[in-house]
Amino acid sequence: MKNNVKINLDKFRFLAALLVISIHTYPFLNINSEIDYIITRVLARTLVPFFLMTTGYFLIPKALKHKEILNGYVKKIIKIYIICILIYLPINIYTKGLDNLNLINILKGIFIDGTFYHLWYFPALILGILITCTILKKLNNKKSFIIFIILYLIGLFGDSYYGLIKNTIFENVYNYIFMISNYTRNGLFYVPIFLYLGYTFNTHNYNITKKQNIILLILFSILLGLEGYNLYLLDIPRHNSMYLTLIPCMILLFNLLIKTNDTQSRNLREISELIYIIHPMSIIFIRGIAKFIKLENIMINNNFIHYICVVILTLIICIIFIKIKEVIKHGFRKRRNFTI
Repeated sequence: MKNNVKINLDKFRFLAALLVISIHTYPFLNINSEIDYIITRVLARTLVPFFLMTTGYFLIPKALKHKEILNGYVKKIIKIYIICILIYLPINIYTKGLDNLNLINILKGIFIDGTFYHLWYFPALILGILITCTILKKLNNKKSFIIFIILYLIGLFGDSYYGLIKNTIFENVYNYIFMISNYTRNGLFYVPIFLYLGYTFNTHNYNITKKQNIILLILFSILLGLEGYNLYLLDIPRHNSMYLTLIPCMILLFNLLIKTNDTQSRNLREISELIYIIHPMSIIFIRGIAKFIKLENIMINNNFIHYICVVILTLIICIIFIKIKEVIKHGFRKRRNFTI
C-alpha cells in the first residue's frame, strides 16, 4: 500500500507541476478572464499545498525521529536553491531585476521572498520545515494544530482577506510584516499547516468512504471557487494564495489520492521538480523565439497556445536533462568498475 501511495502522489505531482505553469501563463484568459481567474488564481492554488503535504507525509515522521534526516533534507533544499539562484542570476541581470537593490532587499530576496518569482518556495519550505518540526517536538498534535491554524489565519488576512483589515489598526501591523516579507505566503504563515496535514496522514486514518470523499471534494472545490471569485469581485485580496476552504479541499484531495491503488511509474518526481524550476525560463525562451520568428500573435498573445508551447519546451528540457544525468551516471559507474 505504501508503494502505491508514493506512486499516486508522484503521478499527481507531475500533473500539479504542469498546472503550476498555468498560474504564470493564464491559458484561459482569451476564452474568459473570469474562468481563467477561478482556475489559475483559485483552484490551482491547491498545487503548492499538495507539494507541501507530500513532503510532510514522507519527511516529517522521519525527521522527528532522526535529526540527521531533517538536516540532510534541509541541506539538499539549500543546494537546489543555490543552483536555482545561479541559474536565474543572468536573467535577473538582463531584466535589470538587481538594479537599485540595497543590502536589506538582497537579504530579503535570498532568505525569504526568493530571487525569482517562483523561487520563494525554497526558503519558505526550509523555514516551514524547521518551524513545523520544532513545534511538533515541543507540543502534542492538538496544540500544534491550533498554532498552525492561527499562523495560517494571520497569513490569510495578509493575503486573500487583506481588504478586511485595510484602513484599520491591523493594517499597520501587516505593514511591518511586509517590510520583512513581501507576502504572508511564506514559511511562517503558509507552509506549516500543510506540512502538518501531510504528516497527520502518515500517522492517522480518516474514516470516510471513497464515494463520500469524492462528493465532499467536489462540494468544497465549488466552495473554494466561489470563495475566491467573490473575494475577487469585492476587490479584497492583496494576493491570492490563501483561502479558508483551501484546507478542507486539501484534506479531501490528499485522502483520495493515498487511498487509490495504482500501477508503477518512473521519473515523475524528478521531472515534476524540474518542471517547477525550469518553466519560468521556458516562458522567457518561448517569448524570445516568438518575437524572433514573428509569431507573437500565436505563441504569446494566444494564451492557451502559449501555455502549450511552454509545457512542451519545459518537458523537452527536463527529458534532455534527465538523459544527460543518466549518461553521466552510467559513465561514472563504468569508469569506477574499470578502476576496481
